[in-house]
Amino acid sequence: MTDVKVGDPIILVDNAGFEDTLEKGMLGWANSVTHVPGDGAYVFFMPREGKEMYVTQAYKVEVDEEAKAAGITLNEHTIAKG
Repeated sequence: MTDVKVGDPIILVDNAGFEDTLEKGMLGWANSVTHVPGDGAYVFFMPREGKEMYVTQAYKVEVDEEAKAAGITLNEHTIAKG
């Protein structure tokens, strides 16, 4: 896993536990990142086309390096409006 930071464009690479809701390969945002001592890092995954958030282990996402290199980040212009 690349070091995920708040606002990064990310890709869900493991949808275990969310099979009925999220698809592997889904694009989204790191809305928040938290670290639980002794348990690891977690990312609040927000799908690109929605405003819901799903908390998942950080190893289940990766930074979308292509989008990040293009300067795409979560902000008032890229957040879903619906």
